Amino acid sequence: RPLLALQDLGIRVSHWAPTGAEWDLDTADLIAYFAGRADVGAVAAHLDRVGDGRRLLLAADHAARHRVPVVALPAPAEEDPVLDAALRQFGVIRAQDPDELRDTAALLARARPPRAEGVAVYGTSPDAVARVAGLVEAAGLSPHRPARGPETAGADREAVAALLADPSVGVLICPVPAPVPPRTDRLVEDLIEAAEATDTLVCVVWGSPLGTEEAYRTGLLGSRRVATFRTYGACVRAVRAHLDHHRFTANHRSPFEGAARVPSPSAGKARALLHPGRRLSEHAAKQLLRAYGIRVPREHLVTSAAAAVRAAGLAGYPVVMKASAPELTHRTELGLVQIGLTSASQVRDGYRTLTDIARYEGIELDGVLICQMVEYGVDLAVRVGHDPRFGPTVTVGLGGALPEALPDTATRVPPFGEDQARAMLRELRGHALLDGARAAPPSDVDALVEVLLRVQHLALELGDELAELSIDPLVVLGRGQGAVALDSLAVCR
Repeated sequence: RPLLALQDLGIRVSHWAPTGAEWDLDTADLIAYFAGRADVGAVAAHLDRVGDGRRLLLAADHAARHRVPVVALPAPAEEDPVLDAALRQFGVIRAQDPDELRDTAALLARARPPRAEGVAVYGTSPDAVARVAGLVEAAGLSPHRPARGPETAGADREAVAALLADPSVGVLICPVPAPVPPRTDRLVEDLIEAAEATDTLVCVVWGSPLGTEEAYRTGLLGSRRVATFRTYGACVRAVRAHLDHHRFTANHRSPFEGAARVPSPSAGKARALLHPGRRLSEHAAKQLLRAYGIRVPREHLVTSAAAAVRAAGLAGYPVVMKASAPELTHRTELGLVQIGLTSASQVRDGYRTLTDIARYEGIELDGVLICQMVEYGVDLAVRVGHDPRFGPTVTVGLGGALPEALPDTATRVPPFGEDQARAMLRELRGHALLDGARAAPPSDVDALVEVLLRVQHLALELGDELAELSIDPLVVLGRGQGAVALDSLAVCR
């Protein structure tokens, strides 16, 4: 059905490669092969049984470097947040159904790079123009103001020419909700003629329920320069994909090219802290972060009240005291955390309280952490996980208790660069907190981005040895003041 529909639209199918029965080729191989061919303008793919996620990303990166758009429709069984994030990270355009896969790939195959991002709407029906203009704005595109229509019958040619000559217009959408000969016939002729003489993308939405009209069958479908659609939504989604693709490829730099080929000195320091199958104490997990240049509070692990007082003087009052043991969880609920201690006597008493509670609960401590107290920042959580298909993953989201009520996270698959780290933060619904909500000062987003890049470096080097790594909370301080990992958890594979 999709092949016949493409043929009906006048789109040449250069290759058709069914997958699933072969032993030695998969979707990644085919995408990489087609992206290198001069006769392929776009690749449309049904993603089924994605086995090796890394090879799929390498293929998508290869296509992005060749500026060949890949439009993909994952099978329902393949849907998951990591796959969705990985495809978006490497510029693969997601389709929601076979019709969108067809329409979007067809547009991308024949459209030239846009000269501008403005989207103009012109048509013979004011209602249709208003509806399309609304969809354009809702899609986050740059609408050209004002949307126009209807002009008098004799002025269509001049109106279209004026819009196509506007340097701020990169796409012209013309909705034709119903054929009204002879005006719509002349309009189609004007659009086809204008499209041949411009680099601006011209799209027509032909709304006739029959689709048997000569203007549509011979005129629009016979044109190699006009992209034709049957619904407003399909047109706007395809236009957005077109603009997104060219914006992405213009700025794309392969993260694989800059990836380190040999382990860094940080990896050697970090591996000395790992013990297969065991969970690290908070102190050891923070040493792991420190090995990769991630800032942690000034802190000391002590085993006596006197040492606790000395450590508090070194860390600087006020301090936080935490009972420390590799398998210890729910410290706050057990009363094994004390906050805001401001004197030696409070520290001495706090040490005795923590050790007494641990003894009562039957918890064997490796000591008590005396930590510098950090206040007044935005709490985030950064986690390293392991996906069976894509390997190490990095996720960022709101920290503390709030995510349980309002999940808000963004995920990427290493390696990735600064642009993707910043894109992760823009995906968070709570991004406004970093900008300074409710008169709070703006946060140090640059420092946060640097933490994400260091965490993804850690994930690449230690991902096969770490089952989980969590920084929660990561407190992002005011602009220019950095970001500090207040608590961390690490579990070895």
